[in-house]
Amino acid sequence: GSEMCIRDSHIVVAGRAGGDRPDIGAIVCSCFGIGSNQISAAILNKNCLSVDAIGKELKAGTNCGSCRSEIKQILNNHISIAAQ
Repeated sequence: GSEMCIRDSHIVVAGRAGGDRPDIGAIVCSCFGIGSNQISAAILNKNCLSVDAIGKELKAGTNCGSCRSEIKQILNNHISIAAQ
């Protein structure tokens, strides 16, 4: 409920995750709670270079599918940076 909203807005204001949890970034896949930083890490550290590879690694994009276009956008950003 409202307690979660207050805690989440505090995280945004503070600019870091609470406690010892790593900052997962903005939530991309709400079905599995996967953040943009986790997707970036899978691309960079696990060489996941497709939406399906991200899905195998993190499950992101494998349930309702509504985040697949956002995952593709993150992938494209990383691939275009690597190509430069």
